[in-house]
Amino acid sequence: MTLANESNDNSRFVERDVFQHVMGHFASGVTVITARHNETDYGLTASAVTCLSLDPPMLLICVNRKTGTREAIAQSKVFGVNILHEDQGEVAIQFSKPNTDKFVGVAIRYGELGEPLLAGVLANLECRMVEEVTGGTHSIFLAEVQNASAEEGKPLAYYRGKFGRFQGAGDEAVYRTIRRLVLAREVELAKPLGITKLAAKLDAPRQAIYYAMTRLEAEGLVTREADGSYLINPLDARSLNDALDTRCALEIAAAEQTVGKLSADELAELAKRLRETMVQPDDSPAAIDRYIEANTSFHDYLVAVAKNATLLQAYRRLTAEAVMTGALRIALEANDPLAREELGKLAADHVELAAAFKNGELETAKRLIRRHSEEAKRLGRYLIDSAGGSI
Repeated sequence: MTLANESNDNSRFVERDVFQHVMGHFASGVTVITARHNETDYGLTASAVTCLSLDPPMLLICVNRKTGTREAIAQSKVFGVNILHEDQGEVAIQFSKPNTDKFVGVAIRYGELGEPLLAGVLANLECRMVEEVTGGTHSIFLAEVQNASAEEGKPLAYYRGKFGRFQGAGDEAVYRTIRRLVLAREVELAKPLGITKLAAKLDAPRQAIYYAMTRLEAEGLVTREADGSYLINPLDARSLNDALDTRCALEIAAAEQTVGKLSADELAELAKRLRETMVQPDDSPAAIDRYIEANTSFHDYLVAVAKNATLLQAYRRLTAEAVMTGALRIALEANDPLAREELGKLAADHVELAAAFKNGELETAKRLIRRHSEEAKRLGRYLIDSAGGSI
């Protein structure tokens, strides 16, 4: 039996890339399908699992026809469905890799039908195949559920090509904390970041740490290693320049919406943040932290006052300013004279920029934003060169 379209006319089909992109917006749970044939265990990660019937209990799964797991199911006629917990993203990744021993380090037991079942998962189902249907590149197995068990917990989710979880209230706070540590380089570049150690350090659930690291990987801030740890991606002069150019464009876009249009309260807040950037810090950690926070707060407000959520979100994802603050901290603690001289120029820009906002001088504000960006690039290049070429 086949569900494949027999026609050679593909003109009525949506384009493959479009279809894949759109279907990526459908959030689903994540399972590992397991089977055993000729004394060998097989398994793969799958999100295409659906309840088919309650009477009798039946489900269907979709498995790529080129996999060993598909052949094992077709031959043995039985398989297991293992529904993963929210903190088992690493298990999902392990079973998604082809041509590897996927069961290394994974505790299993054998079900009553003889198939391997993963221990410690959210739920297990033992299934006996009723029918195999071909649909494009996949086999669709219709099966009766012979045994099933579940425990309390929350499921792992799959959305837009990434494993994650249904976000809890504390997840965003954990993500922002780790992102700040990464961007400020408060963790070493060459030192792997492990899920377990981060969870202990931050006193946070492993699943919240995994959620945060998955987001940071998608943002290009970290890279996942084969052993499941993460390394911070270094920032060089070119990538810093690109990020500062983006910051410049976003600040100009915000200025076009706000210069000459701010209320008295908004201008007062801008002036307050400006004053806080005027204090040159001594070399004490507390003074340096206050200075860096004041400068970050000033620039953030220039964009936030536009009241454009998309613009502000894009701005806050930039890595340039946050990474520069880590290098600035080192330079200020060492009382580097050139760094302090350049910071003086940037502070003078802040004064002129605030005046342009107050006086409604849009073209002047845009010119100052561009000049400020170029000065920040010079300082950034100096700090990166002083650090050996990357931060």
